[in-house]
Amino acid sequence: MQDLLGALYGYFISPILTIYFFAIFAYVILGWLMTAGVVDSRNQTLRSIYSFLHSIIEPVAGPIRRFVPPIGNLDLSVLIILLAIPFVRDWLLPRLILAVPF
Repeated sequence: MQDLLGALYGYFISPILTIYFFAIFAYVILGWLMTAGVVDSRNQTLRSIYSFLHSIIEPVAGPIRRFVPPIGNLDLSVLIILLAIPFVRDWLLPRLILAVPF
């Protein structure tokens, strides 16, 4: 059972969490660049990329945002997710897989 869970973790869960981590990072950087006016926010391709990233990040960030509201323009929910993903991916899930008694 541990071999199956280890393979599931190594080949599916860990890469998905890593891709999600980089998607959040891209979302934050793109938001900063749009706010600062470095990139044109009227660009349709840029807006579609940003809206796609927003649509995959908001279901996770929304519930966290209810408990930790933004401070000014700084959205702490995204920071909490960026800190939680490596913790879950690198520490919590491997420990849970090793704790399976089968």
